[in-house]
Amino acid sequence: MDLEGVYHELRDPLTRRLERMVGDPRTAEDLRQEAFTRAWKSAPRDAGRGHLRAWVHRTAHNLAVDELRRRGVREMVTYDDELAIHAATSEADDRFDAVEALETLTPHERLVLLLRFEAGLSHAELGQLLAISEEAARKRVSRARDALAAAQRRIAPRERPLVLVLLGDEDPAPYRSWIEAGGGEPRLLDVDRFERELIGGDALVVTGSHTDIHPELYGQANRGSVGDLCLERDRRDLGAVRAALAQDVPIVGICRGHQLLNIAFGGTLDQDIGSRRGPTLVHREAQHAVATGPRSLARRLLGRGASVTSGHHQAALRVGRGLRVTSASPDGVVETLEWPERRFAMGVQWHPERQPGDAAGARLAAALVEAAR
Repeated sequence: MDLEGVYHELRDPLTRRLERMVGDPRTAEDLRQEAFTRAWKSAPRDAGRGHLRAWVHRTAHNLAVDELRRRGVREMVTYDDELAIHAATSEADDRFDAVEALETLTPHERLVLLLRFEAGLSHAELGQLLAISEEAARKRVSRARDALAAAQRRIAPRERPLVLVLLGDEDPAPYRSWIEAGGGEPRLLDVDRFERELIGGDALVVTGSHTDIHPELYGQANRGSVGDLCLERDRRDLGAVRAALAQDVPIVGICRGHQLLNIAFGGTLDQDIGSRRGPTLVHREAQHAVATGPRSLARRLLGRGASVTSGHHQAALRVGRGLRVTSASPDGVVETLEWPERRFAMGVQWHPERQPGDAAGARLAAALVEAAR
């Protein structure tokens, strides 16, 4: 079976044919991809080239017909105001703008958002319902989400970027002041519907907490974690971090947020740095020096070194794959992590919000807000 040869032969003409049928180039690409995926899985192994071409054409044609039939049904679907409310941020004044933004989407885009965010379908379940692959469903959700976000920004442009705050159990006031001083508009994230709220957000700050992260989150038994541990909450917050990273939402993790960023990439934590052998600095409610690495965001924000305020007894141990350590304290504690694959993804073990007027903390807030624009 010469499927690769048939793919290169039919890729462009089949896509053009599907586009003429469904009227949308992106949907046509999805259908073409789905047709060849099905050919790879189900076409006769002994099919000759002509037979295989006909098989792919027939499968693609049937997929396009199914797509048009679904559109005919979807035009009659009514959309509850709940979808608009959930597409907006938690502020009541934004709901009217969200309704208007939703009305600019196609019925298919609205249905995809409704099934994903209201019905709670996974991408696999959505794919089964629409008779497409899980990856194709993921792409459709992503495009519908991007279309809604663009419509909201077009209809109600903001003077200042909206910075969502995923709060631990700390006082939100210092974080609000820190973000506002950097030029952003802070708003607490509703963690029960973080994927929907991320649609309207321009950046995310994941704050510190007085309670440690449950060690089961990174595959360890409890050997030194303190506080009222909550694995369910930690899993939920980790999901928000991963969603923001997947959507390329600029993100800063502070203290616990820095540790969650490391865990999101498969890293682990030192559950009590005070039990280390050898000299250690005081990291609980204390100032200490950090040194930055070259060609890094940390170097740009902090210079070659700075004095920062910390308040923690845990730290990144095994660094997650893909993350870059860009600053450390003299005793070897990882102070900043960066993910170069995104516009702005950084974790800081210290607390910039606790240093009003500090130049390094102010530059971090301003850099996040600038990325959010």
